[in-house]
Amino acid sequence: MVSKDDEPGEDEPFYRLIGGGVEFGEHSRKSVVREFREELDVELTNVNPTGTYENVFTFDGEQGHEIWRVYEGDIAEDWPYERDSFEGREPELDETYEATWMAPERLRDDVTFYDPVVLDDLGRR
Repeated sequence: MVSKDDEPGEDEPFYRLIGGGVEFGEHSRKSVVREFREELDVELTNVNPTGTYENVFTFDGEQGHEIWRVYEGDIAEDWPYERDSFEGREPELDETYEATWMAPERLRDDVTFYDPVVLDDLGRR
């Protein structure tokens, strides 16, 4: 599952993994479960690490630097699997986004996805 976003001034959307920040003293595994609960109103189970990734990027003219701790898991509820997409909410920004199911092959070949290096490790657990 990925979120859809737009770079200001660009015509084509991009996609990225859903997630958020780790709070002080919080293990990253607990943080991903909390973020899915807060943003998508779902419970994440069977959470297992995929890898750690680092990315330096530019967005809206500003340079950023992030380190990702990526996990794979299952959503306990059935309803998200019954839809192609649904609305997610970023509570800290009071914004919504489209959460979309998208196959790794499509993320690799058909759309702009950040960061594609993650795709090599998905599904290996």
